[in-house]
Amino acid sequence: ARNAGKWDYALDKQLENWTQLTEGSDSNFIGYHQLSTETEIRGIKTTDKGTMLTLADTPFYAESGGQTGDAGQIVGENFTLTIVDTQKLGDQIVHFSNESVPVTGLNPRVVASITTPTRLATARNHTATHLFQAAVRQLLGDHVHQSGSMVTPERLRFDLTHFERITPDEISQIENLVNSKIREALSVEKSVMSFDDAKKTGAMALFGEKYGNEVRVIQIADFSKELCGGTHLDNTGQIGYFRIVSESSVAAGIRRIEAVTGEVAHELIQNERHILETLREMLNAQTEELPDRVNEVIQSRKQAEKQLQEVRANATRGKIANLADTAVDFEGFKLAVSTVEAENIDEMKQMGDKLRQELKSGVGVLGAKINNKLNFVCIVTDDLVKGKKLSAGNIVKKVAQLTGGGGGGRPQMATAGGKDIAKLSMALDAVPQIIKEMLS
Repeated sequence: ARNAGKWDYALDKQLENWTQLTEGSDSNFIGYHQLSTETEIRGIKTTDKGTMLTLADTPFYAESGGQTGDAGQIVGENFTLTIVDTQKLGDQIVHFSNESVPVTGLNPRVVASITTPTRLATARNHTATHLFQAAVRQLLGDHVHQSGSMVTPERLRFDLTHFERITPDEISQIENLVNSKIREALSVEKSVMSFDDAKKTGAMALFGEKYGNEVRVIQIADFSKELCGGTHLDNTGQIGYFRIVSESSVAAGIRRIEAVTGEVAHELIQNERHILETLREMLNAQTEELPDRVNEVIQSRKQAEKQLQEVRANATRGKIANLADTAVDFEGFKLAVSTVEAENIDEMKQMGDKLRQELKSGVGVLGAKINNKLNFVCIVTDDLVKGKKLSAGNIVKKVAQLTGGGGGGRPQMATAGGKDIAKLSMALDAVPQIIKEMLS
């Protein structure tokens, strides 16, 4: 819903074109301590897409530092605006709604309230991000640094500098360390100090980030201390549970971790439990027996597939031998043309190899429907390539063209694809005339 409500902010960045409802300072962020407040609309702009506005005081956190902007409501006299996103444009905190209100006669006094469960879910993920960074630096090494992040109510994404894949065992260690800090219910302290003082205390700053004279420091016991302007919990125990869901590479030397916390992590566990219960019922096995039972099923399937391949191979050999026996005499050599059944083009090529061996001296053209598409294989024995100057590539190309397709290949064997399935028989019937024209 948030993504669907995103605006093209570039169309509306000229704040001077807005209607100024009240005078005074604006965009005073009070959201660290208040989730709702009485305030005044300072500037407003309504378009056919909805409404943008700034407030004197606002509890809405504007997207910054990887954390998404707050959603919520702004309620005024005779109107309610659902805020779908909050962004910073310059120094202003701008609230975006898909709904419109008439500006003329609008009472600027409003109550601005963020969606509390959403803010709390975002704070869980943001505080978990700090625990995660401290954990990976402790377990993988001090070379690990944050190179990007995204914090939403649903999940967290963390890009870090590391020059090899983070193994499943290392992921387990990271999860265990983070969850141990969650169970310890460590206090999350927030303080404001000068940038120089913050650095002296050992607070971690993001490389390349610009900081003002005063900075906000988030400290989690003696485990983590970072400069951060985002919203956080008061206690790590409020995170509930931390779970890594994926590890991948996004660039050379950059790994990406995605994780979930709280209710989303709980839902993930419930879903996995449901899958586990389903597997237990399907395989009639206890949980600890599942790996062996699944392996038995896999091995049984492989054996069945091997037996099926042997049956198909025997049937194919018999059909190709029969096709070679019934090949017609044509211009001094054998000509075999037929439709066949095959799973893929590789199987057809194997048939072609077998047919060339059986014919001794001749030409073979095979056609098949595979996944609702036409496929052709043509073979020419070596003596005809040299003596008659025949080419499998030229023959199969002409055949495929009759069905709207094309192809080619080596003189001894070539493949092609067709488009019009209804013309398969017609194309194969034309093979003698195509070869006759080539011989002449």
